[in-house]
Amino acid sequence: MKTTIYFLRHGEVHNPKQILYGRLPRFPLSKLGRERIAQAANELKKKDIKYIYTSPLLRARQTGSIAGEVLNLKPRVSSLLTEVNLIFAGATLDKYHTSIQASLYSKENILRGQESIEAIGERMLRFIKYIKAKHKGSKILVVSHGDPIMILRAVTSGNKFTFLYKKSNYLHTAKWLTLVCENNHYVWR
Repeated sequence: MKTTIYFLRHGEVHNPKQILYGRLPRFPLSKLGRERIAQAANELKKKDIKYIYTSPLLRARQTGSIAGEVLNLKPRVSSLLTEVNLIFAGATLDKYHTSIQASLYSKENILRGQESIEAIGERMLRFIKYIKAKHKGSKILVVSHGDPIMILRAVTSGNKFTFLYKKSNYLHTAKWLTLVCENNHYVWR
């Protein structure tokens, strides 16, 4: 039996100081972010979604709430869907893009406390296992964050999550990817 999961990246964040927010608190959706999530939710209305799960972070919960209003569903929160635990949270986005991003998951940074690709992949796979057991055959909307979604995609499609993979495949805010699960077979659309 097929279980279909729509992985929606949260909407654009209000971030006037342009910092790498990661798991930092109090980063809500921007006005444009709320509008684009409402548009995405209206498109997702056609999918016959039965459940919504969301990361516990504010921007994801707000995204789930907007989608829930449109789909007439109450979002459930799962900590497995949370953002990557970033040791560089609070750095400027300029510094992140120019000197951190390409080596974020390096062995050196992992030893300093950066959450690893393997750990992120494992927790996202735990979430998938839970969903397949609890909602087998259903269609589920899942609100999460860019790296966790893309790492899950790489892991379940036999690809290595590298900086090049990330750059070539990254999911924009308020966009989604579809994962169809049947037994231990995964197909991304």
